[in-house]
Amino acid sequence: MFLRVEMWCRRQAAAAILPLLLAGWLTGLSSEALTTFGKSNTAPPKEIAPTAPPARSCSRQAECAGITSSSCVRTHYDPTTRCLCGDNSPPLNGQCEAVTKALYHVCANSDECNDGLVCGTPNITGAAPAHLRVLSPQDKICLCDIESGYREKDHTCNGTYIYTG
Repeated sequence: MFLRVEMWCRRQAAAAILPLLLAGWLTGLSSEALTTFGKSNTAPPKEIAPTAPPARSCSRQAECAGITSSSCVRTHYDPTTRCLCGDNSPPLNGQCEAVTKALYHVCANSDECNDGLVCGTPNITGAAPAHLRVLSPQDKICLCDIESGYREKDHTCNGTYIYTG
C-alpha cells in the first residue's frame, strides 16, 4: 500500500513539473532562469532622483521678491503660505520656469494666468482669509474668472484644480 502511495505522489509531482519544464524549453528559457538561489546581485544600484526641498515659507509677498516669477501663496494641499513658482512647484536653485500662473499668484495682466483665471485685485478686508493677507493693497493676483462662470471654493475654481498648460 505504501508503495502505491509513493508512486502516486511521484506521478503527481511529475505531472506538475513537466508543464513548467516544457514551457521553459518552448520559450527558450533555460533552467538557470528558474532559480536565483546562491547567485549574487551583479546589477548596479539604481540612482535615486533627488527630491526638491520644500519651498520656503513666507508671510508677505515681499519675502519672495528675490525669486523671479514666484509668489507667496497657499495651495490646496499645504496649509502654509510658501514662495512657489506659477505652477505651484518649489523654485529650483532660486529659479522658476513656469510660463503661466495658478490661482493666487501675483500677476501684471491676465495673460500671465492659467485658463479660467483673470488678473485682478483681491478683496482684502479684515475678514479676508489668511492666505490673502500676505498681499499688499496694490498687488494683483490670478483669481477665478467669475464672468466665465468660475467660482472659488477650497483654493480651487469650481472644485477643479487648474493646472498649467
